[in-house]
Amino acid sequence: MKDYAKTLLYTGAGNALLAFGVCAFVVPRGFMMGGANGIALTIQQILPIRLSILAACVNAALFFLGMGVLGKSFAAKSLLSTMIYPLFVALFEGMPMEQWFQEETVLCAVFAAVCIGGGVGLVVRVGGSTGGMDIPPIILQRKKGIPVGTSMMVFDGSIILLQMLLRGPSGILYSILILFVTSVVVDRTVISGEQKVAVTVISPEYNRIRGEILRTVDVGVTMLDIETGYAAEHQKAIYSVVYAKKYPDIRDAALRIDPHAFIVASDVKNVNGRGYTLSRKEHTV
Repeated sequence: MKDYAKTLLYTGAGNALLAFGVCAFVVPRGFMMGGANGIALTIQQILPIRLSILAACVNAALFFLGMGVLGKSFAAKSLLSTMIYPLFVALFEGMPMEQWFQEETVLCAVFAAVCIGGGVGLVVRVGGSTGGMDIPPIILQRKKGIPVGTSMMVFDGSIILLQMLLRGPSGILYSILILFVTSVVVDRTVISGEQKVAVTVISPEYNRIRGEILRTVDVGVTMLDIETGYAAEHQKAIYSVVYAKKYPDIRDAALRIDPHAFIVASDVKNVNGRGYTLSRKEHTV
């Protein structure tokens, strides 16, 4: 029930933020867009079909792609966004956004990217999708480990390039700015509070440190066979991948046993396995 409420909260807030960014900054300023709306705008330059019909067709095709590759649970979360996003757009469309936000165009482009990236990031963070063109990047993240923001930037850049070829280069620099800032904001929103680090502890007191970490920090550890460089002594190193917020606990646990312990921590981009993509309680038969 708690996870379900969190999914609803993040999905609702994400779609609201996304709709606000589009209605308050993108539409009034005429910025070129990526995503499903960008694809629909591109096709409309060639085929005289209503934008709403084209957008619906593109979103439907991508929805079924996501359901086929990522499963019905993911499709259900995407369907939620598909239903509530138009409601938020209708709400914000009725407000005099252009009168409220009359700042410099560059500032509007930055705020558009922050709102769009933050909105998409909130939804992706709980495993959902805002629908449309963020489904292929999520597929690449799940299957290949490619960050959502990176692949989204590539897809959106290609869509904007097509629009530029059809509409001309006017406003392209603002669209590129939005593209890059959105990519960064999506990635930072998705991993915010979930940053992971790989920790290695080297000490002759490795057995006592391992016990202290397992007892006080509640994380998994792996013991690695090593040989010290100066004394050529064989011993073990303690290796663990943890959420960044737990690193100080591991460091302090090691230093309580051995104040001279050698401790190294480095950022980790992607983790698969028990405790992360699998439950820690799962056991193979």
